[in-house]
Amino acid sequence: MPATAAFALAGVLGISQATFEASAADTFADRTRPGAIGALRRPQPGPRPETELPDAVQPVAIHGPAGMLIAVETADGWSPLRPGPLRMGLVVGQAYRLRLGGIPGRDGEELFPTVRILARLTTPPGTAWRFPVEVAIDADDLAAALGGAHVRRVVYLACDSSRPDVVAAKWFDVQPGGDALDVARTLGEPVAELVIGNRLPAANP
Repeated sequence: MPATAAFALAGVLGISQATFEASAADTFADRTRPGAIGALRRPQPGPRPETELPDAVQPVAIHGPAGMLIAVETADGWSPLRPGPLRMGLVVGQAYRLRLGGIPGRDGEELFPTVRILARLTTPPGTAWRFPVEVAIDADDLAAALGGAHVRRVVYLACDSSRPDVVAAKWFDVQPGGDALDVARTLGEPVAELVIGNRLPAANP
């Protein structure tokens, strides 16, 4: 009988300990945000964790016609020309110089547009790089710029919740004398501006 009693007591203590440990773990999980434990680990090889993405930086994807090459000016000079889309993080409000080469049908000719992010997108936590601002450079825009025209493209998000946001592949021309940025403000929230026209690298924007 004493042996049976001792066994039963050990079983009750074991259950109590397990319950206590589970309760402690639940309490810690409830009081910390997702990823808090992993954030304490040493950095692992691979893409930069999105939790470290500064609030002022917006992921961007720049597209162009097939065969076109894109580079961006950095503090160390121009990055290598490479096929699009060119994905990178840009500081909101800062103008960046681009270099466009390999333009279809215009061998040896280059353009040096500027791109500026006007606002940061609000995306679910951890998904900023999955939803970049899409900036599409159209073949007609390239032809107009190479012909001497000044091309200004504004990307905006539609305010009308009953239809999808305007995507970069869909665009329209404003009326002569109209301001693309002003028109975009009447339709939604402008998020990016692309200006094409320079045949040579411009001075600091």
